[in-house]
Amino acid sequence: MRRKNFLAMATATMMAFAIMFSSVGAATVNAAEALEKEGTEVVVIDMNDVIDGEAIVYAADPTASKVLSKDYATSTGQTGTIYSIGQNVDFSGVIPDGAAIKSITIYCPTGTKVTQSKYTTIKNYVITSYATNTSATVPFQQTSNPSSTNKTTAFEGEAANVKFLVRIEGKILQQYTGMDGFTVFGGKMIVEYVKN
Repeated sequence: MRRKNFLAMATATMMAFAIMFSSVGAATVNAAEALEKEGTEVVVIDMNDVIDGEAIVYAADPTASKVLSKDYATSTGQTGTIYSIGQNVDFSGVIPDGAAIKSITIYCPTGTKVTQSKYTTIKNYVITSYATNTSATVPFQQTSNPSSTNKTTAFEGEAANVKFLVRIEGKILQQYTGMDGFTVFGGKMIVEYVKN
């Protein structure tokens, strides 16, 4: 008798979950179809590309994102400003030709490992477009909720499907080990763009 009750409850629970999730999926698809009929572009981002479960919603314009690799800077016996070796971040394969940048958001997701020497600070991301040589700095911040602090509009109107050099700027206030610097084990860069 107990086994029958347990099986009946388990079956009912599974059916309730199936109905709930299928109706949510259908509502999402219907909402996307309605928006597309009105001429609004809908961009769906695979959750595998989102670090630590964070999500950013841009209501008006499509976005493309890239996960940044480990980057580091070291200095032997010096103090002052230092820059990481940097990395190339190429959006040519994910953003269509003719698209123009609206803004760029860049940040270090909460939980990403960051190491630095005792008297070393990490100050900014430095983004440079290979297409125009335009550069902009965005304050370095670890966050799960990027805001206007993590965004720049310095590239607004420029081609979006290009390659960027991304470096991290820091400062060694005082030598501690004789080989000082920092390492950032990842980040995220998001280009918001408008199709022309």
